[in-house]
Amino acid sequence: MRNFGIGRAVVAALAIVFGCVGGAAASDYKGSTITLIVATGPGGGYAQVGQLLARHMPKHVPGHPTMIVQFQPAAGGLQAANYLYNAAPQDGSVIALLRNSTTFGQAMKLSGVKYDAAKFHWIGSVEPVINVLGARKNSGVMSLADLAKKELIVGAAGKLDTLYIFPTVMQKMLGYKFKVVTGYRGTNDVFAALDRNEVGGMVQPYDNWERSHLHRQGEMSYLAQFSYERIKRLPNTPTMVELAKNPDERRILRLVSVPSVLGRNIAAPPKAPKDRVAILRAAFNATMKDEAFISEMHRGNRSVEPLTGEAVEKMVGEVLSTPDALIERTRSYLGY
Repeated sequence: MRNFGIGRAVVAALAIVFGCVGGAAASDYKGSTITLIVATGPGGGYAQVGQLLARHMPKHVPGHPTMIVQFQPAAGGLQAANYLYNAAPQDGSVIALLRNSTTFGQAMKLSGVKYDAAKFHWIGSVEPVINVLGARKNSGVMSLADLAKKELIVGAAGKLDTLYIFPTVMQKMLGYKFKVVTGYRGTNDVFAALDRNEVGGMVQPYDNWERSHLHRQGEMSYLAQFSYERIKRLPNTPTMVELAKNPDERRILRLVSVPSVLGRNIAAPPKAPKDRVAILRAAFNATMKDEAFISEMHRGNRSVEPLTGEAVEKMVGEVLSTPDALIERTRSYLGY
């Protein structure tokens, strides 16, 4: 399990969990269906992970229910989070693979948020989504030292996009030079603009970078990663948190980095019965150790670096306890 400075979460043994919830509860899912809402459209990393969870997680749920996937991509994932919180059945028959920006969006007081992330029952996170700022070498920006002197043009969809958030905070708080061009339809469009030299850089998950032809051809420099710790594949690229000059900046940079660290996280609605939450958490933990699941994830170039539900819950609490003054400072940087 991942550990990003929040302490090692203790995973209870399955026998203990099921002993606590009792035999009747353990058979509740027999003959039933669990709906897994995915807060994106089909075809991306979330969809891939959701489909693999639907295939393998039921093996570890008592009663072996069917699990089906429904996509709710509207409003940048807010629709799925709002639905899970306010309208979904609260009996444990519906869970959601939420966007990694769900908690950050609440912390930023976005107008479309109609949920309290602290009240979700967090089931766990499958993998981090470590976003990395990359620049084409022909942009003339090959290091942070270059970026302190030369402007890098980067693309983004809009102000809620991590492609916008990370470079904007680096510019407004840390003084690096960016021109952020918004209005692209999504990450794929920004990458196409990068490919034709319309922009000089962009932010995207490092897994995506590794799959790109620009990476394979050695045309990219990686300037910063948005995580609490450096990932093993980028040992010489600093995290944005490392760039903080004082404790307040460090707290803001941890806040901004949390979507990367939380990654692809799963939640149950706030009123889901505790026994079913325990069953789902135990099934998730078992799935993360399931060799068939891990093998399929790896074949799809996905990692399995899970966080338990308890660990996600603790991280969400840290984000939502950020002092108001620092929240407002971050909002001012981002123009919210």
